[in-house]
This record gives sequence, C-alpha cells and structure tokens, in this order.
Amino acid sequence: MTLHDIDKHAIKVTLQTKIKHGSETETYELITFGTKMYKGADLYLQYKEENETGQTQTTIKHKPDETILLRNGAIKMRQLFRLQEATNGHYESIYGRLGLRTTAKKIHHQWDEQAKQGKLVLKYTLHMQGSEPGQYEMTISYKEEA
Repeated sequence: MTLHDIDKHAIKVTLQTKIKHGSETETYELITFGTKMYKGADLYLQYKEENETGQTQTTIKHKPDETILLRNGAIKMRQLFRLQEATNGHYESIYGRLGLRTTAKKIHHQWDEQAKQGKLVLKYTLHMQGSEPGQYEMTISYKEEA
C-alpha cells in the first residue's frame, strides 16, 4: 500500500450546474460515484459522467489558490480556474475542439469532518470561441461512502 492509497475514499457525488445566459437559466444535476484523495494538500475528486456520446472520466484537482477541471473520454476538456483571473482552456468532443476562457468569481471548498462530506463551488464567466459570455455555477457535493 502506498501513502496515497491510505487517504483514498469512495464517494457519492452530486454535480449541479447552473448556467445563466441573459435572462435564461438552465440547471443540470448528475448523481454519480467516484473517489476522493489527497496528494499533499491537494484534493482530487474523480468520477465518471455518462451521456449520449459515451463515458467521460472527470478529475478535479483543487489547491488553495486554483482548481483544475480535467475530462477524458467521450469529452476531453482542460480548464484552470484562478480567482479573478482570466484563464484559457479547451473542450473537445466528436464535434471538434473549442477554445475556452474563464474568469472565476468564486472558488470555495468546505469539508465537514464529522459528516464526512464536502462541497466545492466554482462560479465563473465562460467565453467559448468568442460567443456571448455565460455565467456558470458548478457545485460538486460529495459524501464518503460507508
């Protein structure tokens, strides 16, 4: 057993995404299962997402000053979030590759040791290929499985 395996836990993940485009608001929710682990002070959340194009493995690496969202599989994506800083990334699907630019308005992580559950909130503005920006709020709630 390696040191990294000691702090690896099975989790239930609830991913909620709110997208505001002008006066329109869309909300999506996904419930799935994955793992939580720490490498040093960095939190890693991993889970699978399934949609009509196939399966995607999502990894979120959260550090005190930044969060990286990585998707691999049917959808490939890499996006870095830093508070109040515009960062570039990309989104790739069967339809092609798109450039992304985000500005994070909020990055907040909380962990409740007694309840063994946590929440990571990312609020950001997303520009995609020069399109009108959308306001996104992604909330990843997770709870250790017994």
